[in-house]
Amino acid sequence: MVDYRIWYRHGEHLKVGDHQIFVKENMTGDKPVIFFLHGFPTSCYDWYKIWPKLHKTYDLLAFDFLGFGYSDKPYPYDYSLIEQTDIAESILQQKGIKSCYLLAHDYGVSVAQEMIARRMSDSTLPTIQKLMLLNGGLFAETHRPRRIQTLLLGRWGKYVNMALSKKSLSKNLIQVFGPNTPPSEQELDAFWDIINYNNGKRCFSRTIHYMHDRQEHRDRWVDAMQRTKTPMRLVNGPLDPVSGQHLVDRYRELIPDPDAVVLDDIGHYPNVEAPQEIIWQINQYFV
Repeated sequence: MVDYRIWYRHGEHLKVGDHQIFVKENMTGDKPVIFFLHGFPTSCYDWYKIWPKLHKTYDLLAFDFLGFGYSDKPYPYDYSLIEQTDIAESILQQKGIKSCYLLAHDYGVSVAQEMIARRMSDSTLPTIQKLMLLNGGLFAETHRPRRIQTLLLGRWGKYVNMALSKKSLSKNLIQVFGPNTPPSEQELDAFWDIINYNNGKRCFSRTIHYMHDRQEHRDRWVDAMQRTKTPMRLVNGPLDPVSGQHLVDRYRELIPDPDAVVLDDIGHYPNVEAPQEIIWQINQYFV
């Protein structure tokens, strides 16, 4: 296991607007680029299991969304998926990326959808060569939030957040993993420490508003997925209670010529639970 402190020691902060955004990269300038978009409530450290083998073939670029990981965590603040997409686009611009493969998980799939939607009307943006989507709420009607997420989004979310402990967060994380691929104690410790960096846990009741954003932008995002020329593949852990097999079924209903891969016995975090399979999917698809 890569120690998260070493992971973050070898990154940098970029100024995006008024904020400092943590960026992790392994770039040579002569390989295809994979741009990573992580999930809620964690960070780009989620990619640590697949990063070492991928950088032999690809240039890699990841970052922590605003309010997550080692990026700035303003509070109080009105976090939005639209601003998170602005940040992603700014990072591509600052790094001089003209084209890339896009790999997105959970919260990040909504940013990927917004990126696809923007490219429907703006050909000057960097080209997304192919898009791989891991478990995430692609369709507002199929997203099944955990009770803790619903409580955080509600009227008393601030106080629910204050009461959230490492034990309760770990319990909720374990419940979305596959029964045979639970997170290790070391991973749970790392997730908790990263979340709490710079008092980040308090942001949960604000960043959770992405659930409203998904409802607001649902039609635009789904329309873009239905009309885009960008090749897309969904790689899904079907045992995920939030975005599992029911998401795959809806994806196959709504997306023309759907490309969907189901990983048996895997839950919400395929990149953590089945890293070798995700590496294989990337090497097979991003060509």
